[in-house]
Amino acid sequence: MSSLIFAVPVILIIAISIFVVKIATVALKMTGLDEKRAYFQALSAFTGTGFTTSDSEVVLHNDIRRKIIIILMILGNAGFISVITTIVISFEKTNPLPLLVNVGILLIVIILLVKLLANKKIAKFLNDKIETRLEKQPPFHKRPVEEVLRIAKDYGIAEVNIKGSCNELGKTLNESGFREKDILILAIERKNSVVPAPKATDRILLNDTLICYGKLSNIGKIIAAE
Repeated sequence: MSSLIFAVPVILIIAISIFVVKIATVALKMTGLDEKRAYFQALSAFTGTGFTTSDSEVVLHNDIRRKIIIILMILGNAGFISVITTIVISFEKTNPLPLLVNVGILLIVIILLVKLLANKKIAKFLNDKIETRLEKQPPFHKRPVEEVLRIAKDYGIAEVNIKGSCNELGKTLNESGFREKDILILAIERKNSVVPAPKATDRILLNDTLICYGKLSNIGKIIAAE
């Protein structure tokens, strides 16, 4: 029974490690990554296995993601050293049979933890709890729409009234040159109605007012050309 004392620290380290990766996955997901990529990057950083070139660029170009990955690398190395140290001590202090019992217990615990986290209800519960806690931290504070729209310099929202001289008149949004000019159509005001989030197949009609988000200089050129 005393030999099990060497299994307990390893079990705790593994459990904490799994939970750390889970927290990091949710944190990376909150920065805009999809769940699979967030998990892969969190696990890669924690285990020190590295990223693909494209994934490393995605991380390096975002301050919050970069900090998360750095913390994971530090914690991962510390956890790995702790596990190795504990296992080495157990080799020195225990007989082969108790050691095999410890290894068996560790494998069972790991399998149980993986199955537990694979449960959709439990995973959703943990994700919601972690996300709620992270949202209270300054890096993850949700910003108002107005602030988000002002992130990119020289970009903003403006209205474009479609006159008879407009080159885009009669075209669908897909056929128009707005996308090439780095302009996104958020909505179309038409008579007494509004078309929110218009589709690529929606057609631009005379006297429409387009609510545009994009490079203000390009929007200005369209307005000036009318």
